[in-house]
Amino acid sequence: TLKNTLNYMEKKYINKIIAIIHEQKKEDGWTNLCTLGKYLNENNINYKNWGYLKLKDFFEERDDLFELRIDSTNSVPVYFVKQRDKYSSSSSSSLKKKSNHPLQDLMKWAYMGDYSEIISNLKEFALSERWYYKLPSQKDSNPILSNYLKYTFFRLSKEDNGISYQENYAAFNTGLVNKLYEPIYAFFEKNKNQGYQKWYFKDFCIAGQGSFGKLLTSNFNPLPQRAHYFKNPSELIYDCNAPVPQLDWEHIILENIERLPPDFLAEHKPNNFNLQNPLNMETSKKEEYYKSLADAIKNDDKKFRTIKNRFEDSLKLALKRVSWNFKTAIPMYYPTKNIISLLLPLSLTDDERIDLALVVEKTNSGNYLGHTILPLAWAYSNARLITKPDSDWLAPESIVFETNIEEE
Repeated sequence: TLKNTLNYMEKKYINKIIAIIHEQKKEDGWTNLCTLGKYLNENNINYKNWGYLKLKDFFEERDDLFELRIDSTNSVPVYFVKQRDKYSSSSSSSLKKKSNHPLQDLMKWAYMGDYSEIISNLKEFALSERWYYKLPSQKDSNPILSNYLKYTFFRLSKEDNGISYQENYAAFNTGLVNKLYEPIYAFFEKNKNQGYQKWYFKDFCIAGQGSFGKLLTSNFNPLPQRAHYFKNPSELIYDCNAPVPQLDWEHIILENIERLPPDFLAEHKPNNFNLQNPLNMETSKKEEYYKSLADAIKNDDKKFRTIKNRFEDSLKLALKRVSWNFKTAIPMYYPTKNIISLLLPLSLTDDERIDLALVVEKTNSGNYLGHTILPLAWAYSNARLITKPDSDWLAPESIVFETNIEEE
């Protein structure tokens, strides 16, 4: 199985990776990931063959073995890694990895080659659309499309016959169309390289056109279908007759404290708490800082009530906007929970500026539950899976993507 193959490769290479990290570390004990990548290539260690788009993804999945640090002082964030002190190289096979994230499933199912180039080709092939945020990233020029393809695959993998298979071929419907509104399919062949992913990406195609489009038509009947996100269109519209959503306050405010706007935190900081800039902190230090801030707010009843009251005011304003224009509530697919939810805009610092999106789900009783808050970039990425949002508050050209917080 793929899992056994990855375990074998990890046992084979993990100690070699650790040795290279120690050889290249600076005086402070940290190794630059760019430098590390160069030496891994020289030693024929290709993390992309194991299903990882970026080297940092490999280390993030093994945070019991390694620690990552990010330097965001420049326009392009720089990552550093070091081995955790508690880790012994002799025990690598016994330590558990973190559970997989939906974003990794496609890369572990198929060898994708240069994923950035594949995404660029898909962008040119598909109907024109903006696939990046307000400020283009030098590291990922089409981050929305990059996530879209991986999350679409994840959703299809949860559906019966979502991904189509033949003995030597596999394919799925990307959910995108070309300029003539013809569906675009991703086409794969069985990987001839033993010990790696079972499938090998060949190309995107239109049914019946080009070599892969003809192979698709010749081998799959029916053709792969789009991902299905909802059974009833009413799931996509907020019910304004329902009571005000009930929110999990501790989770939304305290457990997601790092998602709140810095100026909002500065305005509502607990007495005697020293606010700091966590951008350049090590991961463990950043976690400790936000935990101490959350604890301080929790223990300051007045501040906690003030923050809660501001959220409630913002929610009331959002519901008024929904009553005025039903398109204000935006449907989204929540990959990590595999459910359909709705997004409501929250203005915490200024009524004219949207800071976050509140994720709400309608329950069997007809009441809404507020699950969590999302940065606007994540909210748009999840909403785009269902359809391109027609929104006056959630548009990629007005969203600044933040790299300093981790996706759940």
